[in-house]
Amino acid sequence: MSTTKSAELVNYAERTRPARLTNSFEAFVGLRKGFATDSRDELLKYSHWAKALNEANLHITVREDEIGAASDAYQKVAEHLAANLSWPPEAILIRTQGSVSTKTLIRSPNGGEKFDIDAVCQVDISRVEATNPMGFFESIGRALVELEAQAKRRCWNLPFPNERFYLEFTPSVPLNTIPTQTLQAMAPRYSASRYAKTALAVVDTPTKDWKTSNPAGISQWVDDTAKRPLILEIAMEAYAADRARASVSPVPDQTVEITDTLRVAIRLFKRHRDMCAKRQIIDSSTKPISVIIVTLLTTCYEGFADLGRSFEHPVELLAALADLLPHLVLKLDGKYRIDNPTVEGENFAEKWNDDDGERYRSFKTWCDTLSADLKTILALTDQQAVAKQVREVFGIPAPSGGGSGLPSIQPPAPRATPATSGLA
Repeated sequence: MSTTKSAELVNYAERTRPARLTNSFEAFVGLRKGFATDSRDELLKYSHWAKALNEANLHITVREDEIGAASDAYQKVAEHLAANLSWPPEAILIRTQGSVSTKTLIRSPNGGEKFDIDAVCQVDISRVEATNPMGFFESIGRALVELEAQAKRRCWNLPFPNERFYLEFTPSVPLNTIPTQTLQAMAPRYSASRYAKTALAVVDTPTKDWKTSNPAGISQWVDDTAKRPLILEIAMEAYAADRARASVSPVPDQTVEITDTLRVAIRLFKRHRDMCAKRQIIDSSTKPISVIIVTLLTTCYEGFADLGRSFEHPVELLAALADLLPHLVLKLDGKYRIDNPTVEGENFAEKWNDDDGERYRSFKTWCDTLSADLKTILALTDQQAVAKQVREVFGIPAPSGGGSGLPSIQPPAPRATPATSGLA
């Protein structure tokens, strides 16, 4: 029987890992095949880990009203472009990409930093002259000059100094509207594969040429994968019952709970990476970019689903994802590879092969630290001790008043726009 690429990668990672992250889950009687009558009660023993990690996830969430402000900014940018370029408004479509579209946007542990919102400006090439890539890219920049647009490799940075966010704005055209001759020249390097209908051509300014991109495809892949059930139904029932007893306040739409384990893993692992950089465990200039974390975790989750794996509790799945993370990176012909699942030929780890191994070492150091920190958390059994350790690991302030829960936080004050890769 043939297996999928994701399943093959999971099998490879399981063969090459030295040991499991934790065996604590194996200790619970009746949690494997054939549940005992009191298995719901047994599953609730996970609750102290689940609550602490879920509260950490809620803490790092960007509020829905802040996302709404960014959405309003998209519309202003679209209107600005239409007015300054004399383009018909219906020729311009602006949509989010990256962390916002996958619901994995997080706050920085550095309290005053802005968060970045990635957006893509999709232009109907049949209505607008956009055949010359650099001419197209520069025309967008000229139209955005009043918004203090700053050119980057494939996007324009819009700082929005009076807001808590800034935009990374990528001009693009639908890939299927690129002239055939140009498309054929691109194909040997970058060709659309999965979710090909949403593929775009963006301008790569160093090469002054088009490059295939598919942010909507990545977002759809994460969404489709996250919906695949890996948690046994009995565990979901137990978790829901425990949540009801806890009387937790409703969360905003942008927020996901630990039962959406893929997205929670992406969020928590990104936060842990940021904390490692803040604590100078890894260098901030070489820390793994978010698209790599998203790709590896989603591939692993998809591989588990393709192999028919199941897990008794979201915490067990979270630990399994962390367990395999460092073993999912391929090295072929001496080169590191993390393939874009929607664009054949694009390697998200391309820069890892041009820096004497610095980025890979940062990735490995971060993975080792993540594993050690999760081992410490999962070895604890006292609820107060678990909550305290989770706060320490993920950089969350201790409660200011009574109670053991993790606190909510006030939105950070805006400050100067930090440098970003555009792949957050």
